[in-house]
Amino acid sequence: MPANKEALIRYRIIDSALRDKQKPYPTLEEIVEMCENVLGKSFSGSTIQKDFYAMRFDQGLKYNAPIKFSQLHKGYHYTDESYTISSIALTGSELNAIEFAAGILEQFKGTDLHNEFDRAVDKILETLSIRKILKNEQIEKIIQVEKASYFKGTEYLSQLIENIKKSQIVTFDYHSFEREEAKKHTLHPYLLKEYRNRWYLVGYHPEYKAIRTFGIDRIDNLKVSKGKYTMINGFDPIAYFKHSFGITISDNKSEEVILSFAPLEGKYVKNQTIHATQKTITENEKEFRISINVMVSYELQMQIMSYGDMVKVIKPASLAKVVKEMHKRASERY
Repeated sequence: MPANKEALIRYRIIDSALRDKQKPYPTLEEIVEMCENVLGKSFSGSTIQKDFYAMRFDQGLKYNAPIKFSQLHKGYHYTDESYTISSIALTGSELNAIEFAAGILEQFKGTDLHNEFDRAVDKILETLSIRKILKNEQIEKIIQVEKASYFKGTEYLSQLIENIKKSQIVTFDYHSFEREEAKKHTLHPYLLKEYRNRWYLVGYHPEYKAIRTFGIDRIDNLKVSKGKYTMINGFDPIAYFKHSFGITISDNKSEEVILSFAPLEGKYVKNQTIHATQKTITENEKEFRISINVMVSYELQMQIMSYGDMVKVIKPASLAKVVKEMHKRASERY
């Protein structure tokens, strides 16, 4: 390996060590050991000292790294906590976009998807120098996102991702809403799907010889099982859910659903579509009418109910009848 390329790798290792909040103030000996472990050869302390000097003063590198030895902590650090040699020069509009994205990322901090996720988020924010631009409290004043709530079962997300990637069969106890006792299931997992802040596991169920969906908040005792993994030929997760509304997939074919909204409500539905297949049929001062091509499901019925008397089901007649009955029961209850 050319010496200059090897030096650049050492600079990256040093930069990573000085930014590691889990192990702050690394000693010279610790940094030497890190370089040796990565590059597979021995280095002297003087080599690393020369690297420090180059990172601080070499005008060809233009790092101007604020490296300093702390007498108090007996180790090295950056005097500017937001500094990194990977800093990227961004325009004002690019910084605005990154600040907004950083706010979105913040909502996932603290979840159990992966033990390293918090550190990954921190590294992204540090690399882009967002913390240098806006302090935490400033970000919250101008960018607020809905925090992702913790739901039981999210601790399995990381494991399930690995199971799917490695084509591993899993077993688990499932607490359905229809029965009091949990039932053990075996599943060949295909994908994880999020719907309204809840996660669902989709896969082939050998007992039913069909694809089934399970809410991970009702899963317990998840384990890997031995056996030959089955992948249904031609299964396409995108096509599978294309005409679903929510997470319910039935044997029924998708059909055209036509909904008529009051003009004001229609403005919201136009700007925030209720399904990817939504098409505008009529838009005037009297109504906003749309069509969607979906499998009629309970989730769809509840979505329509949420609009109250601001919507009318035009087609199909069977759905219009069900929604009418649901409204009738609701009015009788209250």
